[in-house]
Amino acid sequence: MFKQYARDLKDSEYKRKQLRAAIFFGIGVIIFTIVAGLLFKQSPERPPAGRMEIASDFPDGVWFNTAEPISLFMELKGHVIVILFNDFNTLSDLEDLNRLCDLDSTFSDQPIACVIVSVGNSPAATDSLVEQWQIEFPVLADPEWEAMNCFSVSALPAVLVIDTASRVSSRYYEDWHLVPLEALLQDLLEQGISTRSLSGTRYQPVTGSFSDNRTEPSNGGNDD
Repeated sequence: MFKQYARDLKDSEYKRKQLRAAIFFGIGVIIFTIVAGLLFKQSPERPPAGRMEIASDFPDGVWFNTAEPISLFMELKGHVIVILFNDFNTLSDLEDLNRLCDLDSTFSDQPIACVIVSVGNSPAATDSLVEQWQIEFPVLADPEWEAMNCFSVSALPAVLVIDTASRVSSRYYEDWHLVPLEALLQDLLEQGISTRSLSGTRYQPVTGSFSDNRTEPSNGGNDD
């Protein structure tokens, strides 16, 4: 009887150890899933090495804070470019704008250009947005999501970083303003120097607004 009791006790202890191991394993899986989710949420979507995609260009439309349309392959050739796509429907979107201002200020003496695409907003609404939020960057009104589709943007807010060869270096989505982009931009500037593709001057847009021939200028525009 004593031997049977000892065996039962040993089996019971073994089962308790198995149960504890299973519980700890389950907790570990949950913690790993949460941490991995946070990391992937803030990690950039980058093309495979050696296969960086050539960026599309901005479609025709109404521009603000520039008297001419802007092209990645002309006005911004040789620049590192940060493009912010947003609909600016909430006050929290100010964080995106403030982060963009910080980046622009950090590299104010370098050929880095920041451009905003106002997604889903009419030219009139975009004009009002630029004035109320005191946006100083070139802004393209994108009421029909043309620019968003051209650049294959799948969610908002989104940020695309373009290198000096007009290739998409990185894509960021939600919480992009928490990502330390300074190191990436500095690296792209140095790559531009080494490949001799970096522009020698920083693009300065001419003050004003621009509308292509197919689009009526907004009533509140800044056309001279």
